[in-house]
Formats: sequence, structure tokens, C-alpha cells
Amino acid sequence: MSLIEHVVVVGAGHAGGRVVQNLRELGFAGKVTLIGDEKHAPYERPALSKELLLDSGDENITLGPEEFWEQSDLYERIIARVERVHSGAKRLTLDNGQDLEFDTLVLATGGQARELAVLGAELPRVHTLRTIDDSLAIKAALSKSRHMVVIGAGVIGMEVAASARVRGVQVTVLEHGDRILARCLPEPASKWLHALHEDKGVAIHTGCSVQVIEQNDAGTELSISAVDKLGETHTFTADLALMAVGIDCQLDYLDGSGVEVNNGVVVDAFCRSPSMPWVYAVGDVAHTPNELVGFALRLETWRNAENQARAVAEFICNERSEPYVEVPWMWTDQYDHNIQVIGIPNDQNQIVVRGDFHEGSGSLIWLRDEVVVGGVLLNNARDRRPLEELVKRGLRVDLAFLQDAGCQLRTLL
Repeated sequence: MSLIEHVVVVGAGHAGGRVVQNLRELGFAGKVTLIGDEKHAPYERPALSKELLLDSGDENITLGPEEFWEQSDLYERIIARVERVHSGAKRLTLDNGQDLEFDTLVLATGGQARELAVLGAELPRVHTLRTIDDSLAIKAALSKSRHMVVIGAGVIGMEVAASARVRGVQVTVLEHGDRILARCLPEPASKWLHALHEDKGVAIHTGCSVQVIEQNDAGTELSISAVDKLGETHTFTADLALMAVGIDCQLDYLDGSGVEVNNGVVVDAFCRSPSMPWVYAVGDVAHTPNELVGFALRLETWRNAENQARAVAEFICNERSEPYVEVPWMWTDQYDHNIQVIGIPNDQNQIVVRGDFHEGSGSLIWLRDEVVVGGVLLNNARDRRPLEELVKRGLRVDLAFLQDAGCQLRTLL
């Protein structure tokens, strides 16, 4: 630790901000520099598609404690973008021409909202959602809109769809795949959520590929053409559109640096680049091995940004020796329902149903060879901790017990 005099954190979002805060909390006495191209202090993203769009009164999303970011003696903040990390030298170059040397580099650049490669994707009424400014722009547009088209039925797309409906805006969702939230929900939960949105008035079209987006001569209305699974073309009109088709990790600044890149920044179980052990990665951008799921992956979740940032700070300060392993967990709030997902869904898993999703409360537990590997909790937050512990321990369970919703999961531990 005494040899590390300067830590540079690239990326001033949730993960990057928490690394800086945790370094100081752990007593790191060297210089800390935080680089990011947004003017805002580091903030948490979950509210961007929900509370911030709804005037809920809970719109302050700055990474707490807020006072930390006002103390310039604790860290140096540079509002810029990194253009290059130099190979063979602990040095980087910013887009303002400044060169910066470091002892340890933490990459926390997250992802940028992906844009469809279709004509019209750049039109001003077509939005993406990744930043505070994006959310505020969508909020302003919703206040003047009657109809919105959401392209992509993942978490962000369906959360914005729900927020727009609460605001009284008509919503049409166009999804290329066969069902909504297919990446994080098994089919039964996906079908339940699909039905919920339709009950709220959302029109959902799956198996639908957007081909072109046009606007009228006055620039006041969009026309979105999409082809369905049968090859038929359909046209949807809207006042605004949201492209919610995932994120991309833009890592051109690492070209020629020697840092290994493959669907993010490749790191080992200690969050370090195998080829450059003074480089760490954290958050959405970190492609991290995970023994609980059996492969390396990027976890685009709030909790991974929170917990991996703590782990990286502990590694830098020599306060941690065990590898970083995260039980995948995410949540989504849509309308008045809370959905939590533990683990990674797999069509090969056996699913045990507990409770009644149709009644608005229950669980879907996933098993592989009678071992609990994850699940979905609908308005059932009390089961999160015992379910996570079951996944961590890899316990075999009695199916008859598990199928009895009256039996508490915690008794299996």
C-alpha cells in the first residue's frame, strides 16, 4: 500500500464514485483522481427510469453522502474523457490534451446506451436512457406527449413503459425477441409481467424488428416501421420513442494498451487485469469470473457496482485476500409491483412455483439437480436473503418442502 501514491479512477458513475469513497474510508492516504465526462457528481442510476420520470419527490440520486463530493481535499475531479491508456507506462492521455501518471488505475467506464443501426435513429424525438440528462429530456418530452413507442422490452424499456403509463401516456412496446425481459426472467414470470402491462394499457409486439424511423415534415410526429415474424410490415406513430436495446462498453481508449478486452475489461477473481495487475475494473464494464454461476460475466446491476467497488478498494489497500464473488441480484419496480431476481435464468433449470403469481405474490425457485441456483421473487422481499444463502451454499433441497409455500425458506438453512 505504501508504494501506491496515486490512484486514478476512470469513470465517475456509481462504481467509480464508490471506489473513491471506499479508498478514503479505508484510510488510503495517497492522491485519488476521478475522471468522467459528466458534470454531475457520481449518482445512482435505478431512479432514472422510475422516480425521476414520475415527480415522486425522491429525485436526489447523488451517491451519498453528498457532502463528500464537495471536499476537494479528498479527491481531484477532472471532467474529461480518456483518449488513451499508454502501453508499458502507467500513463494516460485525456481529450483535453493532459497526460496523467498513476500507480494504480481503476476502470469504471460502465456502458453507453446502444443505438439501433436504422435510418432515423438519430432524430431528436428518438431518445436513449443512460444519464441524468437523458432522463430529464425524456421527462420533458413525456409532459408534452400522448403516445410513446419503446423499442426493446428489457428492464429499462419496461420500467419506462410503466412510468409513461402512470403519467397517462399511451405506450407501444416493440421487442425483437419472443418475450419481454428474456435475459433476466424465466418464461412464467415474463408472461405474468407481459399480462400486467397489457392490463395497464400497454400494447406489446414481440418478434418485431424495427426497420426505419421517420418524422413528419413539421417534425412533430414519428413514424416507426417494423417487420413481424411473418414478414409483414407494421407502422406505429408516436410523439417520441425510446431505444432501450442494451448497453455497449466503449473501450477504444484501451486499444494498444495491453489491457485485455472481451465483452468488457477482462479481470481475474481479484478484479485485476491479468496482463496488467496494476489495472482494476469495476461495475458494468468488468468481465469477472464467478464460481457461483460457473462462468465469467458482466453484471449490470446496482449491487455489483456497490459491492465490487468496495472489493476493489479493499484489494488496493491490502485489506482483502479472498476473491470477489457476487450472487447475481437485481430488482425492478413496475407499477406497484416489486420483482427481485437472484441468479441467472437458464431454460434447462427446473422451476418450482411457490405462492400464486396471479394473486400478485410468490416465488419461482430455479434448481439444477435439486440444487437451488436462483429464483424470482414477486412482492416477496422477505425471501431474498434465505434464497441468496441457498444459492451460495449450493444446497440440495427437498422438493416437497420447497413446493409448500407455507414452509419458510430460511428453515432450509
